[in-house]
Order: sequence, then structure tokens, then C-alpha cells
Amino acid sequence: MANRSPLKKHRLFYILLLMTVLLIGLNVRLFWIQVAASRNFTDRSIDLVENSVIQREQGIVLDSGRGDFYDRNGVALTGSVKTVLTVFPVKEHFPENNLQLRQQIAQILHVSERQWQTFVESLKSPAVWTANGKPVQLTEAQIGQIEALGLPQLAVTRYKQRYDAEQLASQVIGFISQDPQRITRQFTDQIHKGELQLTSKIGGAGLEKTFEPWLQGLGPTSLSLFTDGLKRPLAGLAARTVFPDNSYYPLKVITTLDASIQRRVELVMDKLHIQEGAVVVMDAANADVIAMASRPEFHPEHVDLKQGSWSNKAVKGTAPGSIFKTVTAAAALEEGLVRPGETFDCRGELGKYGLSCWKQGGHGHITFEEGYAQSCNIVFAEIAERLDGVKLEEYAHKLGLDVRVGWSGRFMQEESFRQWDSEDKGQVYAGATPKQDGGVKAQTSIGQRDVLVTPLQAANMIVTLLSGGEVASPRIVKEIRFGNGRLMEELPAHRVEGLPAHRVEGLPASLSPGTSKTLLSWMEEVVDHGTGSGLQSAHWKVAGKSGTAQVRDKQGRDKVNQWFIGYGPAEMPRYAVAVLVQNVTPDEKSTSVPLFRQVMDVLAEQPAKGAND
Repeated sequence: MANRSPLKKHRLFYILLLMTVLLIGLNVRLFWIQVAASRNFTDRSIDLVENSVIQREQGIVLDSGRGDFYDRNGVALTGSVKTVLTVFPVKEHFPENNLQLRQQIAQILHVSERQWQTFVESLKSPAVWTANGKPVQLTEAQIGQIEALGLPQLAVTRYKQRYDAEQLASQVIGFISQDPQRITRQFTDQIHKGELQLTSKIGGAGLEKTFEPWLQGLGPTSLSLFTDGLKRPLAGLAARTVFPDNSYYPLKVITTLDASIQRRVELVMDKLHIQEGAVVVMDAANADVIAMASRPEFHPEHVDLKQGSWSNKAVKGTAPGSIFKTVTAAAALEEGLVRPGETFDCRGELGKYGLSCWKQGGHGHITFEEGYAQSCNIVFAEIAERLDGVKLEEYAHKLGLDVRVGWSGRFMQEESFRQWDSEDKGQVYAGATPKQDGGVKAQTSIGQRDVLVTPLQAANMIVTLLSGGEVASPRIVKEIRFGNGRLMEELPAHRVEGLPAHRVEGLPASLSPGTSKTLLSWMEEVVDHGTGSGLQSAHWKVAGKSGTAQVRDKQGRDKVNQWFIGYGPAEMPRYAVAVLVQNVTPDEKSTSVPLFRQVMDVLAEQPAKGAND
């Protein structure tokens, strides 16, 4: 036993020595991590100091960093900036029994003490003070009073709100939403670079969707407050704002819209209680869209995909009714099948195909020219019998119908970029419709049966006539600029690409200037003594064509689409306008003519240079 005691002592010595070495090594390692390697720990470059700070910070995003839309005059359409109160959920300085402080803050914000207390107690993360769900803009007096309190959990900040409470051109702008599947499918590179996450919001419709690649920013602007484990502000660490320091981003998307005109057009639609429909206002010189409004109303922060109010009616095809008689008249004049002064006999019924005139008893003896002004169905049904059904379709193409007319082409890295989201092509005939059938031609000639036209196409048809037959491609965006205002890329105005020069042998590529001029003069007669005579009280002389299409709603009930398309002023056209009041009862008084007149009155008040700036 005496021989084993020294051995035990040696073992204990070595064990203690080993433990001492391990403890020293561990301390050295911790020292190295904290001091020497904190900014570049392991081959993954993990910043331990930064991550330890993140664990004790509470942050809020004040600006997502996404690019914004502007009108043609530089007025912001998205991204309004407000000076707001940001509140952090910390208890210090907000004890339950500090009634005086609570009352003081409530008095500054012009709310009850109970409202303020409820807001503070509900906080689980930093939040902006709101009223009715919207951030509240602080006054200069409120800013000074809040800052004088010196409370670390109250911060006066600049907050960027993507959409206004009354968002202009909401269906045109569209909305943003989470779409992990689309991010994975279309933006793989951005995920790898860390620019997007599966939870990121991207454009779901409208310009937000089509211009998504150029709207993505370099990162958000956020405000953080540093706290300890009990969520108490750390002494010496004030709130810190973090933002990407790059003057080129986010980008600015400059549209062709005029915010002032857009706002007044939407007010006109609301005044007339338009429940469903659209208005398109174009620059008569180049087809730039100056205003575009769609109903039902929609706000980008309240998207109901099933309800469908987010869909832009201005680019969706629907039955055009008699505005399509412009196509039939163009085909008849160009083919030399009818003389303008040729007389027809309208007795109210065609006598076949179940087709009748809108005027009970008919128009009697009426010329082709007067038939257009009075929108006589019998005149156009008889003319359709002389027309080749295929040529009727060809002339629709000549006027920019049955084709997506919206601006498309090469843009930066995109070979076939389209500005307009989900623009319909429209149609003249359905796929298997017999184009030479007499009844088909008669119904088609007056814009019924299979015919579908979008308000965008309808307004553009007016611009086509005003330009002597050249089909322009309507723009809604004209350029993209860097954050500092420098030009990045233009989207120049151009004609519609891909229109067939001729599907029928010998058919010219575009409508002749002479026929265009004739149809424009007939549109003046529509207002002078035809179906548009209610427009004679407009602020300036206008011209156009009315249309009423018989349709059925989703429940199978009889409805009508009310149209009016035209231009003004008649002497020197500056604007082309299409209005659609959709799915109204057949006996309801026409709203399309008053809507057209009031939109034109808005335009008449614009400076003469406004349409071509």
C-alpha cells in the first residue's frame, strides 16, 4: 500500500495539470474570439460582435428600399414620406402608475390617455403610431414636444409609405405581395445574392409586376434601439439608423401619367357613381397614356384576388357595340363598296338574323354618312353583306384591334418586354366562327357576337385615325432614372410591331389618310346632330362615336356596355379619350356621354402645352 501512494499523487498532479492547460486554452480561445477574430469568425465570416448586438436590438423598417413611380412632371405616385412617431416596446419611463407622463404624451398626440396606453401595452415589436390603420404625420410642434421628452423609446422618424390612402391609378400601379414560388422561379440570382428572400414582397400586378426587376432596391432603411435581456435601453447606445449608402438606388420609374388629370378623372367617375368601367386619356400626338382609371375601386393594401377589383378594366376586352362600326365603315370606304351619300332604307328590322335597329320604327331613308352619325344598325348590317368577312378582320387589325397594342419591344436585358400587365388581345371572331356567314357578318359589323375590344385599343384607334392610319403603341412608362435623377434608360414611343402588312393579297398595310379624315369628320357629325348631341355643351368642340353593346353578366342577366370614344378639341386635337360604363341595366339612362363630356371638360382646362410635354 505504501508503494502505491506516490503513484496516486503523480496521477492527481497530471490530471490537475491537464485541466489547467485546458482552462488556459479555453480562455485563450475566448479571448481570440472576442478580440482578434470577432469580425471574421470561421471560414463563413461570421461577425460575432454584430450578431451579439443584433440579439439585443429591436428594429423597424422605415423604407423597404423599393423604387417608386412618378408622373410625367416628376410628381411621386408611390412612396410618400411622412414624419412619424416610432415607439419601441420597452417599459422604462412607462411605469403603469406614471399617469402624468402618459397624459402628457397623449396630449401631444391629441388622443385620449386610454388610447395611448392601449397602443403601448399592445406592442410586441417596434411600431409607428397610427390612426385608422395609417401612419400619422406629425406637426412641427409635435416633433419639438416629443423630442423634448428625451425618451429613448420614442423616436421621430421619416417613414416611407408605399401607397397613399387615396392611391391614384391604383390598378395601373398594381400591388406588391409575397409570392415564394415566383421568387424561386424567376429571381434565383437575387436569392443567392441575398437581395431577396422567400418572404420578400414583389410585384403582383400592374407596373409593380412588369417593372419588378428595376424596382428591387439594395436593402431597407431600418431603425434599431439596443436593449438588454429585460428590454431596457442600454446606456450609451442610442437608436441607430441603417441604410444602403448608394445615390443611384432606388430607381425612379417615370410614367406618362399626369397626376393632376388622373386625380380629376377619378373624381369625375366617383361623382357619376361609376360602379364598373374604365376611362383612358391619350396624348393625340403619340398615344402616351395621360390618365387611366378603372372601376370597381381598389386599394393596393387590400387585395382580394377572388373579388377582382385589382384587375385593370382598361386593358380587358369586352363587347364594344357600335364603336366597332368605325371599323366596318373604314372597310367599306377603303374597298369602294359604298359611297358616303348612298341611301339605305331603315324600317327598324333587317328581316333576317333577328337583327333590328335601336330606333323603334327605324330611321327611314338614310345615307351611309348619316347612318354612322345616327348609329343605324340596318345600314351597317346591309353593308356587311357586301364585305368579305376576312377583310373585316383585316381592317380591325389596321386600326389596332385584335392585337396587343401596348408598348413592347427590346428593353435593356429583356428581348420582348411588355409594359402593360395582362393586356388582352381582344378579338373579332372566335376560333371556329364562320367568317363568311351572313348572320355572323351582320352581328360583327355592329360590334356584337364575338367582338371584344379593350378601352386602351378603343382610345388608340382614335389616335390611329388622327395620325392618318399609323397605329402607335401606347406607352405608360417613358423612362427610368437613377436615384440621383440621372437618366438610366428611355422607352421611346414607336408604332405597334408585328401587325401583318396584308393577310389578303393586295391589302395595303395601313388605313389611308383620306379614309381616316372622312371618319373623323363623321365623328363631328355624331356630336353635331347624332347620338352624341349631348356633348354640344362641352367646354370645347369635341367629336366621337357612341356604342351600346348587349351583354350578359355572370348570373346570365341582360346588361349593356355603354361606350363613347372620341377626341378634342375638334379643330386641333390634343387628346383622344375612351370611356366605358360596363354591365348596366338596359333601361338605365346612358352615363357614357356625360362621363365623356366631363372628362373632356377637365382636359379643356389644361394648358395648351399639357398634352405634348
